[in-house]
Amino acid sequence: MQFRGDRKMTALPARRPNDARLWTADQFLDFLMSRPDEERWQLVDGLAMMMVPPSKVHQRIAGNLERLLNDALRAARRDLFAYRETGIRLPGVHDFNPEPDVAVLLADATYTYYDERFFLVAEVISPSNTAEMIERKLELYRSHPDNLYCLTIDQDSVHVALYAREGGWSRTDVRSLDDMLALPEFGFQARLADIYEGTPLVR
Repeated sequence: MQFRGDRKMTALPARRPNDARLWTADQFLDFLMSRPDEERWQLVDGLAMMMVPPSKVHQRIAGNLERLLNDALRAARRDLFAYRETGIRLPGVHDFNPEPDVAVLLADATYTYYDERFFLVAEVISPSNTAEMIERKLELYRSHPDNLYCLTIDQDSVHVALYAREGGWSRTDVRSLDDMLALPEFGFQARLADIYEGTPLVR
């Protein structure tokens, strides 16, 4: 059993029976289409992992961020929209189909399952995440030519780590409820208290 945030992840065997290769994105999508709609899966380095539903705190943080982003994008970047728990792909990377908690994509909705263009990804995490898994995902997210920001948001303490392309992907840590998180490319500015609103961390 592996963990992502507060969500346990059951990992499938990395290799299919009678197949010496790791799973590709296309193989993963074929598999995903055969699974019930209520199941949630992601693919990282060829390993398919099923996630159980997130906790209410996890959902609240992600929902707050999605709402705040879309409020800002309506005013500053109407060509973009923030989505929750949506699939993304990296062009040329064939073993990575993650499902970040929040992603900023092009605004026009389509019927596709995975988008190859994204401009921000955010992961809500907890101490049960392995540093190796988070760093690997961040490494791949940062490699996308369109991506402008990566965020990790701790669900158990007030802590947001911001990585911005404009700053050479260096890390900025924000730890106080009164501190502001600013994403200038999106016209976004919010206190951490707004992101953590409704959780035990601001009561």
